[in-house]
Amino acid sequence: MLSKNCDLIPQDPQNPIERPKLTKRPEPEPAPDWALGLPPSPPGFVRAALTGNMGSGKSTVAELLVAFGAELIDFDELARFVLSPRSEGWTKVVELFGPKIVLKDDNLDRPKIASLVFKNPSALKALEDIIHPLAWRLMLDRLNELKDSPMVVIDIPLLFEAGVNSLFRPVIVCHADYNTRYQRLRARDPKRSRRLTKKMLASQWPVTEKIRLADAIINNTGSFVQLIRQTKALWLKLTSQPDKPA
Repeated sequence: MLSKNCDLIPQDPQNPIERPKLTKRPEPEPAPDWALGLPPSPPGFVRAALTGNMGSGKSTVAELLVAFGAELIDFDELARFVLSPRSEGWTKVVELFGPKIVLKDDNLDRPKIASLVFKNPSALKALEDIIHPLAWRLMLDRLNELKDSPMVVIDIPLLFEAGVNSLFRPVIVCHADYNTRYQRLRARDPKRSRRLTKKMLASQWPVTEKIRLADAIINNTGSFVQLIRQTKALWLKLTSQPDKPA
């Protein structure tokens, strides 16, 4: 169980910080058929899923948790690996979209793929149906390598969209307001059109629904100092389990 006695950060009355909140978890939907083989967490060990909509700053939270001592599995990194040139995933994606999405060096033209799938929900679903099962297998291999690590955070951007949120506990949602996320995406790739940026943001579940289903919440709309304090508070919650082995 997560410790309830973890209100450890002093508050500035003039600038209060939103702490991570534990919320009631509703009955989960069944996970997809390919999401098999996830080992149970050893007693006292934490296998947390971290997610958040595009531009929420989720990767920064992941980096902070690593700095505090967590091991990290980056699902996006695994997804990129399964699309390496001439791999199984690469071949299936080329079959799906045609040779026009292949660059001269055999890598996939990711901006072109993004422009195709975020205009066509069925194409996005077909792409995810290729990537997710392959990346899941690699995630299981990595979890096995980290079986002796007391704290592992799996950063899965599409945790809810892929339907695997029920397999993890706790689920951490990092969120920020729409304008903040929009501006972050625009700054990340100024060449991307405003229209495509908005379509990308609209392609994911509403953040309010993710917050409702989360176990812990981090608000990343404010300053970096606030983000550090919230993430540290969450870290203390997750590592203060009384049954954790010495």
